[in-house]
Amino acid sequence: MSHQFLSSLWAATVSIGVFPALVQATPALTHSDNPSDMTVRRSLQLVAQGRQPIYIQVPQPQIQELRSLGMRVAMPMNVPSGMKLTSIAGRSDPRFGRGYLLIYRGGSKCFAVEGTSGGIGGVSAGTAGSFKVQNPAMGKGAIEVQKPGEPAPLLIGQWMSRGPFYRVVGANYTRDGLGSDLANCQDLSAKKAVAVSESLRFLDLEPETMAKLPPNTVQALDPNSPTSAGKGYPSNQELTQFKRNLKSGAYGKGTSLAAIDRTQRQAFQATIAKSNPTIAKFVGAWSTGDRVYYVYPSKVKSRVCVVTNSGNNGKLEFSNGTALSRELSYQSNGMYWVDQTDVLASRDAGGTLYPIFPASSAPSLSALADFDYGFRNADCSTQLPGMVGAAR
Repeated sequence: MSHQFLSSLWAATVSIGVFPALVQATPALTHSDNPSDMTVRRSLQLVAQGRQPIYIQVPQPQIQELRSLGMRVAMPMNVPSGMKLTSIAGRSDPRFGRGYLLIYRGGSKCFAVEGTSGGIGGVSAGTAGSFKVQNPAMGKGAIEVQKPGEPAPLLIGQWMSRGPFYRVVGANYTRDGLGSDLANCQDLSAKKAVAVSESLRFLDLEPETMAKLPPNTVQALDPNSPTSAGKGYPSNQELTQFKRNLKSGAYGKGTSLAAIDRTQRQAFQATIAKSNPTIAKFVGAWSTGDRVYYVYPSKVKSRVCVVTNSGNNGKLEFSNGTALSRELSYQSNGMYWVDQTDVLASRDAGGTLYPIFPASSAPSLSALADFDYGFRNADCSTQLPGMVGAAR
């Protein structure tokens, strides 16, 4: 990609009023992506699709503040032109846990991103308008705008995610002594507040990740990224040892499906294989000792939607993935086909293989409601073997 094109991309992006807070995130070109044919919109779409990780430029002192907040941090990828992160404020409540405000200012405008571990309440519908938010990482939300003369703040977001919780707030917002930097400024337009809300992404602040990044840089986790930072498909030696361990019972008995569940699963996978063969063998519910993985089929070739349910807290998490040949990759995780219909392999944090066994459970459609945008964006069905769901 030429320097001239990059300059044009930056100038054109700034001119539309919103710029991506990205560094080293220029998407890799495919054979069909000629720089002279690429638009700003297409270039940003490639980044959002996970062709390369998303990096955010943040001064080192602020990175240290973010890491000291003690909770999962979300930041906006799109920030209105001329605005920047000016302060980071954290709090700890004995009842509701930790929270934070990331305050952005530029000219007369201001807003903040708020995160909290708990203690959320309802937000009144906007008397001047309620504007829908569809965040692929956090689910549905809204920006509520109140008429002038009503109690501040006049612009505030509905909470998103299943906990911790996140939203965008406007001028004159305060909570537990935080928010003094949001005084003497004006709100964003509702349209820009929605754009900021929809661009919120979780940061990967783990020491292993940070050690690989250049100074003044943090990495964001995009739910649409099919890339995997794992070690990749097992070697022949690893597979041989894995199968020996399975046969010897070293991994325990695992789980087995009832005959009717197995028949339904095989029929479902056979139907998917007719139109999207690379994903078919991965589709369905899978479980380990403490976690269940629900792999949903997409109409897009090689694409899947993955919903995970941790046995520790019962919370659902959503991401998109890609199944190519014998590997399904999503976020920094991978599942590997090992030529057996009743088991997959994956890697733990140290890279050691462990088994994942088939399961027959599935979340209810209402439990998936928060991820409606993610399913639609990836063109995924909400059906799994043995359940009745509305295909999308």
